[in-house]
Amino acid sequence: MKQLILCLFFSGAAVSVIGAQADSLLLSVNLKDIVVTAEYAPTEARNAIHKVTVLTQKEWREQGISDLSELLQRQLTMRVSPDPILGNGLSIQGLGGQNIQIMIDGVPVIGRLGGEIDLTQLNLARFSRVEVIAGALSARYGSDAAGGVINLVTAREQADKWKVEAGGRYETVDLDRQFLRLGRQLGSFQIYGGLDRYSARFGSVDSLRAGASPWNPKDQFGYDINLRYQPSDSLSLRYGYRSFSETLTLYGEVRRPEFLPYVVDQIFDTWREDHALSVNYRLSPKLNADLTAGWNTFDRHKQTQRRDLEPDTTSLVIDGQDTTRYTGSLLRLSLSAKDGMRGKLSGQIGLEYRRESGAGGRILDTASLSNEPAINNLAAWIGLRYRLQRDWTAEATVRAGYNSRYEHPFVPAFHLLWKPSPAWRWRLGYAAGFRAPAIQELFFSFIDVNHYIIGSQELTAERSHNFRLNGEWSGNKKWPLAISGAIFYNRISDRITLADVADGRFSYVNLEEYRTHGATVQFVYTPNERWTITTGGAMTRLLNTLATPENESPEFLSLGEANNQLNYRLPKAHLSIRLDHRYVGRQDRYQAGADGQLSQGVIGDYHLLHFSLNKGFLNNRIQLTAGVKNLLNRDRVPVTGGTGGDAHTGGSAGQLIDFGRSAFLGLAARW
Repeated sequence: MKQLILCLFFSGAAVSVIGAQADSLLLSVNLKDIVVTAEYAPTEARNAIHKVTVLTQKEWREQGISDLSELLQRQLTMRVSPDPILGNGLSIQGLGGQNIQIMIDGVPVIGRLGGEIDLTQLNLARFSRVEVIAGALSARYGSDAAGGVINLVTAREQADKWKVEAGGRYETVDLDRQFLRLGRQLGSFQIYGGLDRYSARFGSVDSLRAGASPWNPKDQFGYDINLRYQPSDSLSLRYGYRSFSETLTLYGEVRRPEFLPYVVDQIFDTWREDHALSVNYRLSPKLNADLTAGWNTFDRHKQTQRRDLEPDTTSLVIDGQDTTRYTGSLLRLSLSAKDGMRGKLSGQIGLEYRRESGAGGRILDTASLSNEPAINNLAAWIGLRYRLQRDWTAEATVRAGYNSRYEHPFVPAFHLLWKPSPAWRWRLGYAAGFRAPAIQELFFSFIDVNHYIIGSQELTAERSHNFRLNGEWSGNKKWPLAISGAIFYNRISDRITLADVADGRFSYVNLEEYRTHGATVQFVYTPNERWTITTGGAMTRLLNTLATPENESPEFLSLGEANNQLNYRLPKAHLSIRLDHRYVGRQDRYQAGADGQLSQGVIGDYHLLHFSLNKGFLNNRIQLTAGVKNLLNRDRVPVTGGTGGDAHTGGSAGQLIDFGRSAFLGLAARW
């Protein structure tokens, strides 16, 4: 209850501070139809050469969603994998998070643990939309984009001198969030930023020590400040700074409760700092220059403490401490031209420099004995887009470069857009992709009594091929039904994997080939301004890497999904009611035993059902959001076959998927 009061007070305080500005309304600009990812210039989504899924701030706030993990969990072909220690990872179309590049305004997010970016560390309060492109985009964005790109776009629009937003939410699984956003417009200069806080407890400390919840309590705090200067229509400069910190605590069970009891706790502290600079200069009506620069740091510190309860003393556990630090820098320059050859030809050339370094107790360059090895990459790309006829547009892109640690592949891509009518859009694409070996895979060194894992500097880049066909029909007044669908195929060669190379000694090797293919379809029925009904499904087939002619196991394993949404709105009353449903089907799994024999098991299927209600007051300046997440109370699914789970998957009781049923109440004010 204390947290709920704090949430409501936080919002109420903002109302009282800005009540005098009641006549100053924030201009409502619908940017859902405009995308910037992988485009030469801001483009209407329906006319973009790539199929871009746009998720807007309005949508996630109406659903009571605050971080990227929860948002993507509700999308087709996207699977979020919760990890109570490392955080929530992601796969798209069967390709894991190490092949998905997550960016903030075009700058890659660093700090992968186990190959994944923790999606729960990306709070959505500062963003206006999230743009998602499934399929390889390495020709445009380089490494880690073989499976797709997710670009979080910062909210920048401000029509008035002042912009103030504040809000808070409490959920009955015992977590709460608050945020505050401020903006000031001074002629051609704009300053805006904010702070956000998140605290998840999941019960009392004693109950967590007793194993009442598989989730670990965490506290997050972040803030950002952004400066924008636009002296003319042809020049725009923007600088942004973001700071983030998180403390995650693993409470150990009470040992020797009858005689001198003690506990061993693990505390993980994470810090992120991001600097980003972007400059856009329009040299002429047909020529545009862009510069994007970024400098990012990621620090994670592990501390293991022994606490003796009688007497109450705390000491550090020997060999239980660890620190990891990653640093990344980016400089990207591009020059875009449009409307050449009587409006038929557009193009872009670009140059990109990226550097990533890592340091820590378990990172070592065995060749130079450096404790802070680095990877430098310099690449260039060129893209040409030609309008063959009024209805046909073709784009070709190639990328080449130099890397200090491996041979940079030559990366081509080709895409075709056909618009046979105002309602129809067809897209056909082929793209090569690649993933560079990560710092951990090259330089990791973890040797103790239970582990022998070392990196390999002989690794080469993973290479991939992606084919996709997308079609969509937007409907009309007579038939208010939008239909979209896709067919996709992915193939990865020289896949990097951890393997036993010599009697219990593990290292990273280029070993596997991996393939996925599948199809999606979605229907959106909007009979009037009140009702929107969405239903869709997907089938993804994943290569069974253990299949051989001898063991007679299937070559591919199938995974079915379904998504449904029912949305009812009363625009004049500023009221919306929404029901979201996600179904993930049963998946077969195979594991090889010590004797080489395969055992078959399954990962169970599950349904997730969410209800939310959103009501606006004072012309939508104040919004109340309430609902229940995970109505069916599915927190994990059964897993059979092979070994049980561990601390990363939720233990032997099954695979974690969600917190369980949780009612929530939130209040937000915007002026």
